[in-house]
Formats: sequence, C-alpha cells, structure tokens
Amino acid sequence: DDFNVAVGGQVEIIGWLYQYYNTEPHNQVVNISGGPVKKQDIPAATQLFTTDWVVKYMVDNSLGKYWLERHAESSLKEQLTYLLPSQIEVVSDDKRPEDIKIIDNAMGSGHILVYAFDVLMKIYLEQGYSSREAAKLILQNNLYGLEIDQRAYQLAYFALMMKARQYNRRILKDESVTPHVYVFEDTDSISDDFLNRITGENGDAIRDIVTQFSNARELGSIIDFTDHYYDWEQLKQAVMATAIDSLDLFDLQRQRDTVLRTLTIAKVMTTPYDIAVTNPPYMNKLDPALKKYVKQHYANYSSDLFSVFIYHNSQLVTPGGYSAFMTPFVWMFIKTYEKLRKYLIDTQQIDSLIQMEYSAFEEATVPINTFVLKNEDKPQPGTYLRLSAFKGGMDVQKDKVLEAIANPQIN
Repeated sequence: DDFNVAVGGQVEIIGWLYQYYNTEPHNQVVNISGGPVKKQDIPAATQLFTTDWVVKYMVDNSLGKYWLERHAESSLKEQLTYLLPSQIEVVSDDKRPEDIKIIDNAMGSGHILVYAFDVLMKIYLEQGYSSREAAKLILQNNLYGLEIDQRAYQLAYFALMMKARQYNRRILKDESVTPHVYVFEDTDSISDDFLNRITGENGDAIRDIVTQFSNARELGSIIDFTDHYYDWEQLKQAVMATAIDSLDLFDLQRQRDTVLRTLTIAKVMTTPYDIAVTNPPYMNKLDPALKKYVKQHYANYSSDLFSVFIYHNSQLVTPGGYSAFMTPFVWMFIKTYEKLRKYLIDTQQIDSLIQMEYSAFEEATVPINTFVLKNEDKPQPGTYLRLSAFKGGMDVQKDKVLEAIANPQIN
C-alpha cells in the first residue's frame, strides 16, 4: 500500500527510505559509548521518522483545532481522524486560510508539512478556492520548514512539490512557486573583505548575523534572536548593492549568495507563527561548542535538545497559537526538567497529551509522548490519554487513541 497511488502513503515511503538509509550511521553514532555527538553526526543521531498517526494527531489538534476555533460552522471537524474530544473555544478574528503560518523547524524529510498541506487543502476547498489555486497559495503563504541536513531538506522540498503537483499539474513550470523550506549553512567562509563592503548600521547588523550563523549546521533552529530586531528587506538590499567586479577573484558572488540565503532563513526564524509542529532532536551528549551555546542561551532547559525546542517553539507561536511535539516523556517526571515544567504550567496551556507505553516506539530507545501546547496561561481542562498499559507497538497505541476518540467516557 505504501507504493499504491490509490491508497496514499507515497510521502511516508520517502521518510522511511531516508531513515533506513541512515540506519547504519545512526547506530554507529548512537552506540559510541559515552562521548558527545560530533557536529557532522547530528543528523544521523537525531533523525527519526515520525509515525503517521502521531503526525496526524499533532496537526489535527493544532492546525485543525486552530481553524475550528475560528470557524465553528466548519465541516473540517468530521475530517480530522485524530482530533481529541475537547471544548472548542470560539475565537473571533478574521483569519483567512492564507493568513495561517505553520512551521516545522526540525522538518526532516517533510512528513509533518506534507500532512499539514492536506489539512490546509481541505480548509481552502471548504472556503471556495479551487484545488489548483489552493496548492499554489499553500506553498506561497502557509508552510515553512528548516533543517540542518542537506539530504533531508532536498527530500522535504521534493515531497512538497509532489504534493502540490497532485492538485496543480502546472506547478512545476510556475517559477513563482518555491516551497519555503530551507537548509542551514555555516557562514564561517564569509570574508572580512566582503563584510567590509557593507558600511554603517547595515554592515554591523550583517556582521552580527553572519557571526551568529558561523556554526549554523550544528545550532540550526535554536540560534537565539531574542532582543535582536532587524529590517530584513533593508539588509537584503544592502547585500545586493555590494559592488563585485566582473573577474570576482575573491569569490565574492558566492559569499553574497550565501549571505542572502542566510538572511532569508533568519527572517523565517524570527517570524511569529500560528502553529509550530515538530519532532525535535533527542540528544543530550552535546559537543563543547553546542553545550556552551545551549547553557548560555537556554540555561533552564539545557538538559536535552528536545527540551530546548519545547521552550523555543512555544515562544515562537502567537498568543492563542499552538505548538505540538513528539518527545521523550522524561520531562514530565524527572527533577532535571523541573524548570521546564514550571515554565509550561506558568505560561502555557497543555491542551492535550498522549503518554505512550514504555517501549511502543521502537525507533527511539526512549519512552515517548506527544502533546500540544496552547500559547495562553488561563488554565482550561485538557484532554490526556495514558496508554502505559497497552503493549504491542505503535499500531496498538493508535488503536487505543481511536477508541478514546470514539468513546470519550473510556477508562
């Protein structure tokens, strides 16, 4: 069925193939006794393909619920298989489909973005758009993705373009449409000679950003822009205006292109989103550079990269927006994560949470949960499922979730 176009699942196969392609390097990296994970090994160590039903749970209960709160009359509710029973608050704002921004800032091969595309398509069609028009608008306005691994980024780009082509056969020929998915690149090769060509405040800002991205392939989405405010268009214009002679002996054209791509990514990182959904990296054996950065910028959440992402992404979303995660479940219980728990209880609403059976997710060597936070601090009852008693892997967990949705009175 994974290969059967009539059944669906082609996008999943891209993710699974990539994970198995990574299995050998993953095992080598993860099984090294004790030492920190080197920069070049982070993708292999941290990339886990997110099980399909978990992706649907996260997107249905973030993007899906966000839309239903604003459109009580919507029939979308009947089409969200994994929407958990809950009180849906009525929110009156005039958000149109093309106003909703969604990011996966550890996107891997794009599985979450591809399913979000499907949900958005339902929303657009219900609002009277044609599927051809909607496919284009979704890529232009709604979906954003970031990744440290070049190959995963290429697969995500491919998967989104294929998904769009499913609804719009001409999309590959339309040069105005490129997905907003990006791969981090280090800027340590940008020379002083290039930077000195941009003067004044713009020059200072560019130098600052280039410095922040010097180790971008390791830091990725957790580069911290708190308290930095830039006019991205103005900075782009300043970079475009740098004089480069026709011989370009000093490779300045390549450097200019790198800086322009970096500014695009930095703008994506500092934009507020309505929804942030990700399966972040699980990693606590950090090399010295990463460890120092995390301690400096995320001291209260520095025990593991997934904890940094929970804090960071909950900050990324607008008031009333949702962030959704699949992570190890230790953050709920262990003293190390006490500050993270306090932060979540004080500033966020844990809208729903599914705690899985201890060894359900075989791909990770840690017990897992998946949950959705709402960016508001007025406590409302959430919907919580505890599946600790149900052994037999992720399919059994899925069946129990569907049972609970069908019968909210279940134990």
